[in-house]
Amino acid sequence: MNKIINKLKQYKEAYVIIMFFVGIVVGIFMFLHQFLIKFDETIDTIKTTQQMALKSVIWNNNVPQGERVSACDIYIKAGYNSLTKKECQHIIDSTEVGIIFN
Repeated sequence: MNKIINKLKQYKEAYVIIMFFVGIVVGIFMFLHQFLIKFDETIDTIKTTQQMALKSVIWNNNVPQGERVSACDIYIKAGYNSLTKKECQHIIDSTEVGIIFN
């Protein structure tokens, strides 16, 4: 009977130790998961901010043409697709015409 009780105590101790380490591993994974979610949100915010900054340069007629063309290059290379992309094509075409006639 004592052997059985001692075996059960050993199993219980082993179970507690195993569950402790499983808890630590799960905790680490949950922390990393939350960190990656925050990281993804930060990247999305940066991309949105970049897109809005580029749009504000592209659509502002007071900005020099060279700056607008440069912003258009970055905007198009980033893969953004909207009415602004059409405006970029118009800016690039008008700049090329200006270079040819100058």
